[in-house]
Amino acid sequence: MQSQADTKDFWERIGKYDTCMVVTHDGTRLRARPMAPKLSDLAPGRLLFLTERPTAKTEEVEADHEVACTFSRHGEYLSLSGHARVSGDRALVDSVWDAEAEAWLPEDRNDPKVALLVVEPEMAEIWDVKANAVTRAYEFAKAAVGGKDRPDTTENRKIEF
Repeated sequence: MQSQADTKDFWERIGKYDTCMVVTHDGTRLRARPMAPKLSDLAPGRLLFLTERPTAKTEEVEADHEVACTFSRHGEYLSLSGHARVSGDRALVDSVWDAEAEAWLPEDRNDPKVALLVVEPEMAEIWDVKANAVTRAYEFAKAAVGGKDRPDTTENRKIEF
């Protein structure tokens, strides 16, 4: 059973990542690109990405709203699936604008080309590698010699929004 603690934990973890892979659909295939996730008090429960428009990614999101985002860092893996939209909300742009945005988006933050991908998650997963290196090696060895179906090194939780 999922708890509010799992949802809170998910959002706290997301806030620690500076990059994730955002997967969109271009009509014939899936495309993944690295983007910088942002959180804002103005959009609780949503993941934000600064971008400009028109671009392939904004056109893909406008044609097919389904997206996936994947995160990986030091034995911690997160993913989310949800729906995205393109927004030009200036207050929301201002709430996540920073020095990194200045570097990637040389336009002024008020330029109408500057936009956000706003992702509303429907489902997420957290994988934690819970074992240290010695335990992982032992678990892999047990699985290899037939003592177990597969190594027991990771905890997985699913979250529905």
